[in-house]
Amino acid sequence: MTFLPASALIFDLDGTLLDTEPLYTLATQQVFDKYGKAFTLEFKRTIVGREAKESAEMTVRHFDLPIDAETFLRARGDILKTLFPEAPAIEGAQPFITALQSSVFSHGIATSSARTLFELKRSKKPWLKAVTHTLCGDEVTKSKPDPDIFLTMARTLGVDPSDCVVFEDAESGIQAAEAAGMRVICVDSPYIDQAAKQRADAVIQSFNDIVVTRDPSAGIRIHPSHPSG
Repeated sequence: MTFLPASALIFDLDGTLLDTEPLYTLATQQVFDKYGKAFTLEFKRTIVGREAKESAEMTVRHFDLPIDAETFLRARGDILKTLFPEAPAIEGAQPFITALQSSVFSHGIATSSARTLFELKRSKKPWLKAVTHTLCGDEVTKSKPDPDIFLTMARTLGVDPSDCVVFEDAESGIQAAEAAGMRVICVDSPYIDQAAKQRADAVIQSFNDIVVTRDPSAGIRIHPSHPSG
């Protein structure tokens, strides 16, 4: 097992706690269908985890769409609004987050999603609504891969960045965690390549791979059973 000392846990949302990435792909392709374009996994990997406007601008530019980023986001958003409330949890995420409520860990969610979309995603998820500390992409100055959102969350939790472990599924999020001076556990997915995963301190297939304990000889530890590399 890999042992990662920490006093606080910070979670991304999309692809980390909720399996929303297939929904983004579906909605994006439906917008693309109007223009005869095909959304590719290769390109998706470059925008996963980024703030919505930034990723939309990259998408419009890369695929030479005859619309601006705002129009793209509105069209995709109309589709996503009907999909998000039913987004399934990543395997093991619900019991893991629920267990944290009575644990010694400070914890919070730091997502690139805008606040309105974040609240929509967790609207039917009491286990996510129970998380007190949440921070969204439209509430910070700079988006991932800048460390701003993670550093702000660390201040909110009242802990030093070096005492935080971040759970992420995207290269931009891993970069942000590294830049913040935090350890990072990657939740494996098709949307992140091997090189990015190797930068994480550990890689897990689901939250069932994690055991949170209190090690009397070394304080609080996290025990991922799938180390990176």
